[in-house]
Amino acid sequence: MAVNIPESVFTKYYDVVDSTFNIFGVTCQLVFIEKVEEISDTFDNIPSKRSINSHRRDNTIYKKQNKIIKEVEKLEDIKIKVYWDSKSWVKVGGDMVIPDNSIQTIFFATDLDKIMRAKYVIVHKDIKDKKEMRFSRFGEPFPMGLRQNRYFGCFWERS
Repeated sequence: MAVNIPESVFTKYYDVVDSTFNIFGVTCQLVFIEKVEEISDTFDNIPSKRSINSHRRDNTIYKKQNKIIKEVEKLEDIKIKVYWDSKSWVKVGGDMVIPDNSIQTIFFATDLDKIMRAKYVIVHKDIKDKKEMRFSRFGEPFPMGLRQNRYFGCFWERS
């Protein structure tokens, strides 16, 4: 015998969970590396890299086909719930090994595209001037909640 759950139950559930973002959520900043600007200098002052692994070095300015490129960070605010203690994390399944100093976040499904495009997240914008905490995505986001279509969770490791 099938159990029919009224739609009002789901509506109430979504209202309650949505309100927790206002109570427990913090404003974070997503870091995008979207813009690539060409710098037109008349002289080349970037030292040459004579190494096989020169592409692995972390430089924001680099040379590509006789053009000098600079990567620019773009920040966008987002309100998400951040869980610092692994005891509070939502269990995804299996025995996952997550690095130390990692966090779990919960966010709206409407923000999934932004999360996937972001290179980093700066957690807790309000204390950024005291301590900036950058995290990079660890694994893929996963659906959460009833019907698993409104909320997503994601693990992040300290970068």
